[in-house]
Amino acid sequence: MNLADGYSLMLEAAIEASRPDPELRCDEWAEQYMVLPKSGPQPGPFRFDRSYPARRVHQVLSPNHPAKRVVAKVASQMFKTQTALNWIGSLMHRRPRNILALEPTDTLVKRFSARVSTMIRSVPELRERVAAAKSRDSRNTTQAKDFLGDATLYMNTAGSAANLAEVSAPYIYIDEIDRLDLDVDGEGDPVELAEARATQYANDCKFLYTSSPGIEGFSKIDTLYEMGTKEKYFVPCPHDDCGHLHSLEMEHFRYARDEETGFMDRAWFVCPECGTDIDERHKVTMLPDEAAGGLARWVATAKGDGETVSFTLSAFYMPIGAITWLSLARQLARARDRLKRGDHEAMQVFYNTRLGLSYKNSESTTTAEQLRRRAEDYPMRVLPDAALVATMAVDTQPNRLEVQIEAWGPGMEHWVIDYIVLNGSPTESADVPGSVWHRLDTIRRTPLLHASGRLIMLSAYGIDSGGANTQDVYNYGQARKALNCVVLHGSSRPNRPIMGSAPSKVDIDWGGEKVKGGVELWTVGTDVAKDWLSNRMQLTEGGGAMHFQLDLPPEWFDMMVVEQPHTKWRKGRPVREWVKPNGARNEAWDVSVYNLALAHQLGLQKWSALDWKRLRDKLIPPNLDLFAVAPQPAPVFDSVPAPVLAPAPEPAPVVDIAPAAPVQPERIPTPEPEPTAQTVQASVPPPMQPPASEPAAPAPVAPAPAPQAPVPVATAINRPFVGRRILSRGIR
Repeated sequence: MNLADGYSLMLEAAIEASRPDPELRCDEWAEQYMVLPKSGPQPGPFRFDRSYPARRVHQVLSPNHPAKRVVAKVASQMFKTQTALNWIGSLMHRRPRNILALEPTDTLVKRFSARVSTMIRSVPELRERVAAAKSRDSRNTTQAKDFLGDATLYMNTAGSAANLAEVSAPYIYIDEIDRLDLDVDGEGDPVELAEARATQYANDCKFLYTSSPGIEGFSKIDTLYEMGTKEKYFVPCPHDDCGHLHSLEMEHFRYARDEETGFMDRAWFVCPECGTDIDERHKVTMLPDEAAGGLARWVATAKGDGETVSFTLSAFYMPIGAITWLSLARQLARARDRLKRGDHEAMQVFYNTRLGLSYKNSESTTTAEQLRRRAEDYPMRVLPDAALVATMAVDTQPNRLEVQIEAWGPGMEHWVIDYIVLNGSPTESADVPGSVWHRLDTIRRTPLLHASGRLIMLSAYGIDSGGANTQDVYNYGQARKALNCVVLHGSSRPNRPIMGSAPSKVDIDWGGEKVKGGVELWTVGTDVAKDWLSNRMQLTEGGGAMHFQLDLPPEWFDMMVVEQPHTKWRKGRPVREWVKPNGARNEAWDVSVYNLALAHQLGLQKWSALDWKRLRDKLIPPNLDLFAVAPQPAPVFDSVPAPVLAPAPEPAPVVDIAPAAPVQPERIPTPEPEPTAQTVQASVPPPMQPPASEPAAPAPVAPAPAPQAPVPVATAINRPFVGRRILSRGIR
């Protein structure tokens, strides 16, 4: 080879090296470079044979595709996160520019960052582009990964407007968008705030939004999906004489039970064209797309806005080896059974996580007259045999307190066992005899009677701090925090948990000044709680059913149905809320909501049948004295129950209405000291009363009669947090 030939070879090599790398679509990059970790279900090189529908989603995410916005409204554990990782990996490798990845919570940010780190370690082409993780190196942290020195992958939460305004990025990924607030820090829609970060990049930008949907009318992923092409994955009928392309929809899903055992043993689809059964084994030939030699394909059902391509996919398309149609059918059947009892939670979970669809909650209403007809004739202030836990909720008004006591049993079945109106100003101190707070203390200290004859104390009681007497509630609640008193506040934000996981600190002293270690304020998701109660209002028995006593005042039933759910639009967004007519009273509805919140704070919604059995065995031992005297009827209170106390040096304050035929146990907790969490009260049967015609003989001083064997009557749980731990873990 002469010198000229060498020069030509060098020139050709230089020209070849100067050419840009051939454009790779995102799906091509994933199959060529991506390596799945060993801890995953399918370790090794990435292949689409485990998720054929994901191929087109990757193709639309490719830089050369004109779509600006890609929306995936799909079931849980389908392809959302892996698709995002493949896309981000291809950008870090081939298109090094800033990337912004947003998650709903810090926990999910850390989880996603860990998966990104695993991807970088598994793919050599990415490992050589990203700085090694060092404790003092800010280029590779949980929230930022620098690659090629001039581009960064930022990972943060989408719940802060500051996080959405910090950086400019042409590529943005937002996960589980339906778990985000519709309004971030009062500055607007998180999607609009995020897309504003790409303003400088004109058409050279792309956004990926993924989520399992939530409640219909509140689902942001639904809104984005409707903007796009609304594509569904169509599969062919596996039978040779048909081959009809169709999507797997719920209306064509069937399941059957074994005639002998009654257990579900088969699930299948029916072809909408030929009516032939399609079994799960047919997935092998149904799911492959055209690139894999099959006939399945995505079919657009709308034209869209020209910028958005949207997809929806259910768990029915899971590959063989993942969750089966039979498992889905069993989950669906359980959800339908619970729906018959008014419990929508299981069906919403199935719709959201399995079908990839938003769920429309029932808005059927119950009238006050229907509730009155359902009222039952059981004694007030007596827990039915099935109930073992009692809670009390208090609503404050400028001139009164309204108190409702409820008993709780297995499956969150509950009974209203007392409703009391304490007239008087809440501004008076609890130390003033006869004040509403003083009378409320009397009610709190008075034991309740169980149908078995045992006495049971309240497990928790809460007071609404909203309204005109917030400071008075704070003062009362702070002084009784150790006596199972919980200060409550309804949340103004939609879709909050029925009871918050932790209280917020409200540092207020008696003079209104902030102090360290003040009141603890518990937030109640009132709209979710009202949905829960409303959905079960028509149940007459079983889990979730609410029972009401025949002697409740007529206005109580009116207050229970005065609010109705409505969907309103605020700033262009749908907001579902419960609306009360002007001037109408709803105190009974409010205290019912707060009693439900207290039950959730105690963890009763998580209790199993074994937990309830343990509590029953503890409160009502199965082996009782056969010669024990039968319990007396429960005391009847017209207004405020009077405490039944042993003789004291000073007379008790006068109560305007005295109870009839009170039950007087031998030992009743006195105001000081208060009972503790492990207090176990014991009593002997009530003494026999002398005939009316004979004067009552004075009590003998000595000798004392031989004592009878005491019968255990109650376990008093009086500290909120100790009690909560005991109840949430079950009685051991």
